[in-house]
Amino acid sequence: MYLNFEIFNQFALGFYPGILTVLIVGFLVGYIASFLGIGGGFVYTPFFHSFFHLTAVQAVATSLAQMPVSALSGLFVYWKNDKIRWKEGFLLLITSIPSAQYVAWKFGRFEDTELGRKLYYGMPVSEFVYLFVFTFAMSILGVYNLISSIKKKKASELKKSNPFEPGSSAKTNLPSKQKTLIVLLITGFFFGAFSSLLGIGGGFLAVPLFVYYFQMEPVEAVATSFLGIFLTSLGTTILFYFQGKLYLDLALVGTIGGFFGARVGSLKAVKVEPYVILRIAGISQLVVVTWYFFSKFPKL
Repeated sequence: MYLNFEIFNQFALGFYPGILTVLIVGFLVGYIASFLGIGGGFVYTPFFHSFFHLTAVQAVATSLAQMPVSALSGLFVYWKNDKIRWKEGFLLLITSIPSAQYVAWKFGRFEDTELGRKLYYGMPVSEFVYLFVFTFAMSILGVYNLISSIKKKKASELKKSNPFEPGSSAKTNLPSKQKTLIVLLITGFFFGAFSSLLGIGGGFLAVPLFVYYFQMEPVEAVATSFLGIFLTSLGTTILFYFQGKLYLDLALVGTIGGFFGARVGSLKAVKVEPYVILRIAGISQLVVVTWYFFSKFPKL
């Protein structure tokens, strides 16, 4: 897509309010994304799909295009604070990049097929399928993150009340190297697939795994997830661009806001309590998915 910025005329309030709104949303998404270690697409994709009338694939492509710069901005802060677990991050990428490329290619083509264009209750089948997949995935993850935050808070309070309890300051046994490799490769596959299908970066899957399976501190999990988001979303963005699904003008304006938001959010994440990250992630996901479902679901 060309950089003519005509897409901003699709915004209900007009051209300049559209640019300002995308800048503000970009900042907020960059802040939330780097704070939580997720791509931010769970906000971007419904936003572009609803307010700029993009197709599901176009919304996903434009959402993913925000992520490389925002992720790189946050990564710089995490790198300076020595919070990135490089080995786990690069192992994740072995399968996340190929799976993201394959799913993006198939998803982009499905929208243009006869079945994908067929109307169902006034909505193309490709849009209808996307709405349900997005709603289902985000709802499960939102609930999971909320439950995890409650458990993490209780564990934190217990540790504070019993600081000298045996084993309270030591980590439990870590998984073997072989098991670690297998788990990371499988996670990387789904990380990339969900990233391309939903435009959400994949960090929603990686962060809980890093925290509870690999026993990383949440800020380390966020930082390591950002490494995966940066390289996976960069490759997928390039593919969507050559498919003609990407609105560069929307992506550029959102990226400007996201760059500054990511710097602020990553500084906050370094200092925050672990359970707070999970709680905010869960609440944010459930709020967005509820609004998106009821705003886009066809009126029967």
